[in-house]
Amino acid sequence: MSGERILVVEDESIMAMLIKRKLENWGYNIVGCVDTGEDAVNKAKETKPDLILMDIVIKGSIDGIETAKQIRKILDIPIIYLTAYSNDEVLKRARETEPYGYLIKPFREGEVNANIEMAVYKHNSEKEKQFELKNKVFTDFYELVQTSLKTCADQSDEEIQEMLLNIFYKRIENDIPSFDDQIVKLGLNYEIDKPEVIFDAYLAWMSDLLSSFGIMSEIDFNEEGYYIEVLNCPWKKEAKKNHIFCFNCQAILNYSLNWTDIGGKLELNETIAEGSPFCVFRLY
Repeated sequence: MSGERILVVEDESIMAMLIKRKLENWGYNIVGCVDTGEDAVNKAKETKPDLILMDIVIKGSIDGIETAKQIRKILDIPIIYLTAYSNDEVLKRARETEPYGYLIKPFREGEVNANIEMAVYKHNSEKEKQFELKNKVFTDFYELVQTSLKTCADQSDEEIQEMLLNIFYKRIENDIPSFDDQIVKLGLNYEIDKPEVIFDAYLAWMSDLLSSFGIMSEIDFNEEGYYIEVLNCPWKKEAKKNHIFCFNCQAILNYSLNWTDIGGKLELNETIAEGSPFCVFRLY
């Protein structure tokens, strides 16, 4: 064991205590034991654990699956479900959150330990691949931007923006997973499922896409549209020197719309580079 930090979400106090004791005996650090979805989201934001053990049926207004969805939107944390339920509807909902494990109660001690080890290993491997991809993409992009800016002094801002967006798109289009593949993976169909179901799947996929580049995000909604808030900036230093680097996120979001059958327009409202606490895109 390497002392991974684990958050336990379990509303049966005796079970939570037993899980906590066993995990500590195995060498894990427990950052908290909570029994509601709301507390789980807040505790995950506060402690940023390496892994979450999530019971599906918990106290509060949201169950473990909905809690996992909310956490996955803002944090890249592997989740293992603990549950006494194994019916098809529960499994389908659980699969949509892409968990790293699914343990049916009552479970053996060895199953929990083995699932944790495999989940942590898989997640670390995925992060290494994402880091390599991000470095490759943005190293290439940085060089292309510097070269291109020297040759476009006579072009308008709009022409420069379109050129850079096209450059970025061509660099990432072969490395980014297809939304259509995600639709198939989730068992959805453009012609059968409701547009709002497809759109919710797109928002979750897009959040994961940003996360793969080290970009954490949240999604809000009001009568004017959906607002995608980018909470951090992997190239903040470069963006402050030249706001052209803000096209990175804009390119990802613009072209992610083009890869789907979902219509819509995107505009950049605020940026970290200009002093805002986060970047805000409006999708309408």
